[in-house]
Amino acid sequence: MKTLILFLIVVFSGLYHAVAQDIITLKSGDELKGKIIRLNAKDVTFQPQGVNDTLSMWREEIVKLTYQNGTLIYLTEKNPTTKVSGTVNDSMYYAGVNDAASYYKGYKAASTGTLLSALVFPLNLIPAIACSATPPNDENLGYKDKKLMENPDYNMGYKEQAHKIKKKKVWKNFAIGTGAFFGLYILSGALIATTMIY
Repeated sequence: MKTLILFLIVVFSGLYHAVAQDIITLKSGDELKGKIIRLNAKDVTFQPQGVNDTLSMWREEIVKLTYQNGTLIYLTEKNPTTKVSGTVNDSMYYAGVNDAASYYKGYKAASTGTLLSALVFPLNLIPAIACSATPPNDENLGYKDKKLMENPDYNMGYKEQAHKIKKKKVWKNFAIGTGAFFGLYILSGALIATTMIY
């Protein structure tokens, strides 16, 4: 019975990934299915279904992007960008999110400080909370195009993604540092116990 359930889970998850594709609707009416990799200011990079290479298309050739999670983005002048249940209302937001994932590296000081603060456990929880709650400073954002950052939607997407990255890195280093602290604590306890026996 367990084997049958496992088999069904594998089959249905495979079917989901086969069916769940991003869709690019062209002005010609054609639809391209695949994975949207990157939404840029001038073009869209995607990987067509069943192909290993990525391709790029000019934004002018595209009417809309439909992501597998239901997000719908119009890229034409005639159709205003639409807000769809719980999503942002501008494609530039996603361009900012994508660029932050590529360029933002300003988290290093906060995450390294959190890692080193493990020496003062449990007080290292204080800098971890403070660093993760504080959005990155503008000078640490590492963006490549100042003009794009002047677009409010791009700016919001970039900054929100940068803050998410910073939080993730800070808490990851908190966990590593705390784990190392307890590992050393247990090791030193074991060494003390063995020296006391002798």
